[in-house]
Amino acid sequence: MPNTLKMGFKLLLITVIATFALALTQMITEEPIKVRAEKASNEARTAVLSGADEFIELEVDEEAYPNVIRAFKGLADGNLEGYVFQVSNRGYGGNLEVLVGFNNEGTLSGLRVISHKETPGLGAKVQDSHYCEQYKGLPVDEEISSNEINVISGATVSSNAVTSAVNHAIDFYQAELKGGSDS
Repeated sequence: MPNTLKMGFKLLLITVIATFALALTQMITEEPIKVRAEKASNEARTAVLSGADEFIELEVDEEAYPNVIRAFKGLADGNLEGYVFQVSNRGYGGNLEVLVGFNNEGTLSGLRVISHKETPGLGAKVQDSHYCEQYKGLPVDEEISSNEINVISGATVSSNAVTSAVNHAIDFYQAELKGGSDS
């Protein structure tokens, strides 16, 4: 019996030490991880709205715009450069998330697929730069038609999902932000 108690106490002590070590590690790394993630997010936003150096998050009504995850006003030296939207849409393999930038000229300034579950070698090609570049310069005064974009052969669902995601951003922009009425 005393041997069982000793073994139980040793296991308890090991568990307490391991828990303390994990908690300490999490405490030490939490802030640097947040800073690094925010820096990566800002770099991605800058990639789709190149003139902006500061991004202010805007309020998004989740019920009215369920596909718009986040929206940002992009500023350069305090002046409005445009907007960046993080939107999601259902693709062939699941949800995909897209960052879309609109500049002050009313055109799409950039697009980047930031996450997806599309088929490798087919639908995953929606994240390739040559595919994303064809959206650049398109007007955002109305939704983009699927015939304006060259779809990826064999991945029509994935291609259309990206276009639909862009259209969700256009809908939000047209209804909530066009003309400088951002919140």
